[in-house]
Amino acid sequence: MILKCLDSLRSIKDVHEWLNRCASIFKTLDHNEQIIVDLSNLQWVSPVGNASLVCSLHKLNTRYNLKVNIPENDRDEKVIGYMERMDFFKVCPTIIKTAFDDKRDMSYFYNRTRHDQTNGLFELRVAKEYDEIGSLQSSVREIMKGKLEPNRISDIARIVGELAGNSIEHGGTACFPCVQYYPHLKKVEIAICDYGKGIVKSLQRFVPHKNLHEVVEKAIITEATSIEEEDRGRGLIDVKNRAFGWSEVAEFYVRTHDSAYKVLPNKVTLIEKGEYFYGTHYYIVINAS
Repeated sequence: MILKCLDSLRSIKDVHEWLNRCASIFKTLDHNEQIIVDLSNLQWVSPVGNASLVCSLHKLNTRYNLKVNIPENDRDEKVIGYMERMDFFKVCPTIIKTAFDDKRDMSYFYNRTRHDQTNGLFELRVAKEYDEIGSLQSSVREIMKGKLEPNRISDIARIVGELAGNSIEHGGTACFPCVQYYPHLKKVEIAICDYGKGIVKSLQRFVPHKNLHEVVEKAIITEATSIEEEDRGRGLIDVKNRAFGWSEVAEFYVRTHDSAYKVLPNKVTLIEKGEYFYGTHYYIVINAS
């Protein structure tokens, strides 16, 4: 069966559609069957696109025999170059990297000298243990130093730490964080994705709710937690407050369980409902001016 990627993995809606397609594969095929992951039309990836793609490929790789068609359009050099710049090939499943290495000369990308240091780029990492959160935050602070005000850098580091910790502790899997600062646009994009059980399955037994969307909303705007005895549950509230503390026009999106959401200062709105697939995908865009 062919799993065809979109030509753009740029927005939370793109991520939502891609995960719906992954869900369809899980509903259709048994374990160990072969999938051709067709990336041939991929032309654009953003930080959240990279993070969502790499973690969903890890999930698919646990269940299926993957083969890959790599980007082959007129812009393939640009998209592959950006994926390499984000260290996608350092954290993707080995079979994905091998497919790229076999089908084109990747040494051009791997051996480039990265001269431009104006962008604050926290490339894709993989964090598997809660003890790794501190080093993630330290790396964010070091990379962003001198590019933003110290209190803004601290906010970004805290957001990365809280979301990564939430993924590891409640999702039960590794997570894939990345951050990019665009100086010409004066904005910061933060993406953290995992392929765990998701917010709903983690929390629904512990909060009263009328529907599954309410579980997601309570996870983000209340102190709802699955481990009350440890006085937890403020992590996502803290993330929301820090994001909108910069500007009320910040963008905060989540894709989890079967739906994509937009988080606002005092509520969570449903963007689109789809099919259940593993993981929680956070995407935050902050005006840094």
